Amino acid sequence: MSFTRQPVEGLRLDFCATLEDAREVVREIVGWLAEQQLTAQECTEWELVLAEATTNAVTHGRSSQPLRIEAVSTATTAEVRITDHSSGFDWPEAVSLPESDESESGRGLFIIHSLTDHVSYLKGRSENVLCLRRSRRTVRPPAEDLGATLDLMTAEVSSCYETIANIFRVSSEAARDVSPDALVESWLEELRLISGADFITLRMLTPDGTQLEGIPPAARLSKAEGEVSWSAEKTQRAQGSQETLDMALESQATTRPFSIPIIDLNRSDVIESRAVSMRQDQWFDGRTVFDQSDPLRAQGAAVSGIAHPLEAGGEVIGVLTLGVRTGHWEPKACDLNVVRSLGDFLGTLLLSLRRRDAANHSRLIKRELQIAADIQRSLLPAELPQSTVLQCAGHMTSVGEVGGDFFAGLPLADGGRLFVIADVMGKGVPAALFATAFRSLLHSHLDLAPEPGQLMRHLNSGLFAELDRAEMFITVQLAYVSADGLTLRTCGAGHGPLLLTDGLRVTEVGSDGPPLGVIRDVPYAQEESSLEGTSHILIHTDGLCDYTLPDGAGMGRGQLHDWLRSTSVEGIDAWSCRDSLLHMHCLIQSKDHPHDDATFVVLVRDAAVLPQPKKHSLTHEHR
Repeated sequence: MSFTRQPVEGLRLDFCATLEDAREVVREIVGWLAEQQLTAQECTEWELVLAEATTNAVTHGRSSQPLRIEAVSTATTAEVRITDHSSGFDWPEAVSLPESDESESGRGLFIIHSLTDHVSYLKGRSENVLCLRRSRRTVRPPAEDLGATLDLMTAEVSSCYETIANIFRVSSEAARDVSPDALVESWLEELRLISGADFITLRMLTPDGTQLEGIPPAARLSKAEGEVSWSAEKTQRAQGSQETLDMALESQATTRPFSIPIIDLNRSDVIESRAVSMRQDQWFDGRTVFDQSDPLRAQGAAVSGIAHPLEAGGEVIGVLTLGVRTGHWEPKACDLNVVRSLGDFLGTLLLSLRRRDAANHSRLIKRELQIAADIQRSLLPAELPQSTVLQCAGHMTSVGEVGGDFFAGLPLADGGRLFVIADVMGKGVPAALFATAFRSLLHSHLDLAPEPGQLMRHLNSGLFAELDRAEMFITVQLAYVSADGLTLRTCGAGHGPLLLTDGLRVTEVGSDGPPLGVIRDVPYAQEESSLEGTSHILIHTDGLCDYTLPDGAGMGRGQLHDWLRSTSVEGIDAWSCRDSLLHMHCLIQSKDHPHDDATFVVLVRDAAVLPQPKKHSLTHEHR
């Protein structure tokens, strides 16, 4: 026979699902009821009721998990609850004796129903609870030991004072510039000393609420000959394996208890996980059988203690576990109350400190991104180079604070113009850094601008190593316009086509070369076109119009062609074209969340109708 007696208000016994254990537990419960001044007749009736109830639970339960029986007594009633982990059964609406005198089925339920005032059977998914209650036939006399009562009240007041004093101390330390993990680590030792425990651990829920993370997060074993540290990632991968637990058990001579840093909440066979999921204290002792993946198994052959769920604002936020390396432990109730209350406060404080640090970090990152955005905008041209034969206007929209798009219009020594649009794979700071590196390299090779193919090859050679290491690439479109505005030389590196129109049709100038950073040494071919009769030219990134997207997922190819053709027919200048295209793009993007940066440059050539060049010929916007 084996059962576990746990310190609670009343009596709680965990026992194995055997008839021998059930009989011994019934005797234990009945003896305890007699100590509560129930009459001999009442005890006899309770013994009959409990014998039937526990026998049914053992016989029909068919579960390997221990059963639990709990008894409480007040001045007017006595109540017993029996918990099992079987599939359960349906309690009949009406309980009566079986029709046949020889039938045993139903007789036990009739006895239970007849000898109690209240019976309820709660059938759950993983456990079932039978609740039995009956009024006391004799009223328990009031306690006359005033000295014991005063001692109890003094102990409670003392524990309340100690809790409040410690809360003030923790709050005072938290107000200083101390890391949350360091604060928790020092106060866990305080709690261990208050409770008289041999070990104590604190685990907090991860932000996604699916796991418990050890505090401090990194688990460390300290041996006499050096230290062995495990990262949380390695431990998580090995969690639950026999190899991990064997290593833990071999390290019993440690100065700090071993703790697996990550526990999944779906592990109902792990005590700390069960305490959080059920939101109830979980007691364990020398008779508790730990699952192989339970961290408490590494504390020794016989340990006892409690796993207490921590709550804040009605929500469970973690679990505090403490215990001793012996098979039995009965901590003082006042000390345990201090540990529970202070543990709840410590968990809430840690959560608040982490949220504060996360908010401060978020503000810092936002400020740094704002600075990066200002720097990135300062690297873009203040205005595009106008001439008597060419109008230029451009716009860039970034989805985030910084992006990977880049464009430029550069006047050249021969009187020509070089227009560049680049799109770095991805978004955010990495893309912005490569866009900046691309700009610097571009400006260092402007002597090659009249031959875009050679310039593109130098750009690829200069950036390949860094792009390959970061597993990123850059698509580029280079467009050289001669000084007289009649010749166009283009070279593309995996970029979308450049568009030309004369008002009758739209011509796409392709981009056949691979993106920068894909192939180390590759020749880039350039294409030369006559601009005779061409009025409008558009260069853009795929954030404006991605030809690979399905219809309805953004600005379509045909829609962009129609717009460009109409601007030529109406003779719209470059700045009006820019505003018109930006307005159309915003209307389409408002229907869906922007998925990419959008950049474009509009070129208009018609020497006969060109007004004087305008300033502020490009705009920037951040969504």
